[in-house]
Amino acid sequence: MSGGVDSSVSALLLKRQGYAVKGVALKLWAYHAENPCCSTEDLHDAEKIAQQIGIDFEVIDMQEEFRQAVVGYYIAEMAEGRTPNPCIVCNDHIKFGLLLEYALKNQYDFVATGHYAHIHADKDGFHLKKALDRSKDQSYFLFMLDQKRLSRVLFPLGDLDKDTVRDIARNAELITCNKRDSQELCFLPAGGFKEFSSTFSTMAPLREGTIVNREGTVMGTHRGLQFYTIGQRKGIGVYTNEPVYVIDKNVSANSITVDTGDGLMSDTFTAGNVHWIAGREPVFPLYANVRIRYRHTEQRALMKKKDTMLLIKFDSPQRAITPGQAAVFYHDDEILGGGWIGEVKR
Repeated sequence: MSGGVDSSVSALLLKRQGYAVKGVALKLWAYHAENPCCSTEDLHDAEKIAQQIGIDFEVIDMQEEFRQAVVGYYIAEMAEGRTPNPCIVCNDHIKFGLLLEYALKNQYDFVATGHYAHIHADKDGFHLKKALDRSKDQSYFLFMLDQKRLSRVLFPLGDLDKDTVRDIARNAELITCNKRDSQELCFLPAGGFKEFSSTFSTMAPLREGTIVNREGTVMGTHRGLQFYTIGQRKGIGVYTNEPVYVIDKNVSANSITVDTGDGLMSDTFTAGNVHWIAGREPVFPLYANVRIRYRHTEQRALMKKKDTMLLIKFDSPQRAITPGQAAVFYHDDEILGGGWIGEVKR
């Protein structure tokens, strides 16, 4: 229970369905006490909701585990010039890793969360599918789940839309019924990246470097690779007759390449550390719909094996394919699996 409306309603629905429910809030590592979620206020809200619903409640301290698994990953990826996705790593290692281990050890049958996704079981096993509310669907962040974990996970909101969830909360007079959804990185306050990055020596130093165009002409100076991401337009510090975007980051040269919007388009990339939810590889070559970031609409692509990687080619070029982000594979509304974007051919 995060102290938000989604996990609150999830707990309420399970209690109404006859489950023996225990609310658990995770105390996670945060750079500042005023971080946008998982704050002391959120933990208090979660406890109040548990009291309203009439269920047991516990706060589990996973600060060190979170710092190592999630924050450590975030720092390492940023230092290598990639764009990390800590929510996926948190789901994999913390919520459906350590928390699930805790639940099973304490004789609970399932871990339930407020994620918007749907689990379907049949003779072929467990299938992870998109939520009914496509605008809130979070299946992208869950591609690391496997058959064993899917058998022990519940997503009570998978068949509900957000308006219905808030109506349920209001009708039950839950104190979180009108609480805003968190949009920020949970362990880092808005605008706090520079201070954070300079504090951790594994990410330091923030070295200035060159900004170049595709021909190698120096266009300006960047403040440090960690401040820039593929597709960025504002705040680059380069002034030209037409808008330019970050299209590449070169760690070894400590340089950023910029180009017009056309330079962001690409149809081919590699993906590594690939995970298949069914527990086995499909037959290649394989056509699937591929999503390259959370708000990207998945597009048809051909996937082939390339050593330990996948070589993925879209039918049509896509904008801002970004190393470090997840590429998630879909067949209709089912998630087949996913991997991490590596080299992008531009």
